[in-house]
Amino acid sequence: MVKKILLPTDFSEYARMTAGLVSKMPDTGEVILLHVLDGENASSRAWLGGQETASPREYAERSLHEEEEQLNRAGIPVRAKLIIGDGRDPVAVILGLARREAVDLIMIGARGKGLVEGLLLGSVSSGILRHATTSVLLARHPSAWSRMKPVLSREGKGEVSLFSRMLFPVDFSKPCDEGFAFLRSLPGIKELVLLHVITQADTREELEESIRNSYGELQSLWRSIDDDQARVTILIRFGRPAEVICEMAEKEKATLIFMPRFGASDFIRSLPIGSTAQEVAKRTRIPLFLFYPEIQLEVITRELDKEEFPGAEKIWRQFHQQTADPERDRVFGVLVEGTLVALARCRRHPGGLEVDGIFTLEEFRGRGYAREVMEELISACGREPLYMHSTVPLVEFYRQLGFREIGEDELPPGIQARFDFAMGEMEGSNVQPMTRPADRA
Repeated sequence: MVKKILLPTDFSEYARMTAGLVSKMPDTGEVILLHVLDGENASSRAWLGGQETASPREYAERSLHEEEEQLNRAGIPVRAKLIIGDGRDPVAVILGLARREAVDLIMIGARGKGLVEGLLLGSVSSGILRHATTSVLLARHPSAWSRMKPVLSREGKGEVSLFSRMLFPVDFSKPCDEGFAFLRSLPGIKELVLLHVITQADTREELEESIRNSYGELQSLWRSIDDDQARVTILIRFGRPAEVICEMAEKEKATLIFMPRFGASDFIRSLPIGSTAQEVAKRTRIPLFLFYPEIQLEVITRELDKEEFPGAEKIWRQFHQQTADPERDRVFGVLVEGTLVALARCRRHPGGLEVDGIFTLEEFRGRGYAREVMEELISACGREPLYMHSTVPLVEFYRQLGFREIGEDELPPGIQARFDFAMGEMEGSNVQPMTRPADRA
């Protein structure tokens, strides 16, 4: 449910139209009306036509009070806040307040119109969309809908119902499941369009199978809706997701697009916003509700089965074309939501165990996965001494895992032979031999 809404305003007509949509939100408990004022010259006055004008701060206070009164007249509890920016980025100020107040939703208006690439976003709107850690409703005011002439449901005194016909793009991911659960909690949804976009099919048979599977899953979602008042439409299309979503939203005369800000392949990378959601925000002509899912990633670190070695080799293609030998290798990996993202290998040589092939996909670095996979390897293989060739910049990292530097002559012959090219000059090759003693039983 949406109990607390943060509503930034710059007192423009677009912002006022956005404020007018607040009354269309179901079960709103409180609205925080916010204006961020640049601190420079905030209290200074100017002379115009021989008369002293109001200072920027006085103008902001008066305008903020007027908008607060308008919302109050609509029966909406409002708390107005004026924050002096003092040179800070308005986006940072807005998002900081959103976190402190633990708001459920930020409502912002999209501003500006591009001549070539459709509707563009203002810099503040774009920054909030990209960095928000709560749900965001990007409002397109009614005049932006005029080109498509939608047939909108109306309630009361001819007012447009924001939730009367919602388009929900479905990709069957965890964020999508959580978004659907949120949708089911919202009252007042009259029509719901479930849209799945198939992005790849190499043959007609693959396409037909994808359609059958997708239709079955969409029907399961449909049956899970226990509100008989909502009419559900199922759509399956093929193409580029953002383009298809915006096209179908207009064709289906949707009043709102509702979608998670992360797609199936985005949220495991911890991106600030998914590529499809970002592109829809740029393209859409109607309001967009970007739902922020509160999902904990499933991260599993374990030894891989022999049957999984080909998947490891695909990852290693980005790392010196490493291979996995089922006869002498033990391979360990970190899987994020079932996707292999980090690897380490322990290879048996006649003279001992060598650790190498330690690699994390670039988009998953900085999360500690290399340490996790090494700790799993050490736990499983550390009853024997372990040897490795570390690059010099990583020596300290491996020290923290119990490894120490040694000379070339201390390496077992089979392991040393792999670096014979260095001809006794390991340091000049940016390589440092290391070993870790066997753990005591």
